[in-house]
Amino acid sequence: MSIRRPLFAVVTLATIIFTIPSFASETKDMTPAASSSVAATAPITKAQATEMALKAHPGTVTKAYEDSHKGKQTWEVKINGNDGKKWEVYYEIATGALVDEKSK
Repeated sequence: MSIRRPLFAVVTLATIIFTIPSFASETKDMTPAASSSVAATAPITKAQATEMALKAHPGTVTKAYEDSHKGKQTWEVKINGNDGKKWEVYYEIATGALVDEKSK
């Protein structure tokens, strides 16, 4: 009986040591590739651009249309802001990144 316990402990420890690295490498390889490829290829819609602009500058949207700004295809969203200013907000269609915002 005294040999079974140490032998069981050694076998259990060896199993853990040799299986954990293989699981870690599988999850490390799968996670970044899946998320980056989806985010990089998804253009935003006019509705999404309008929603983002209203979160940044609450008010009433007066116009939203496709435009070219600073060499990029953008959604231009015009807002009469609750702060009394008129805002023009530009989001890049391909990435959803903020290109510019102006107040008048």
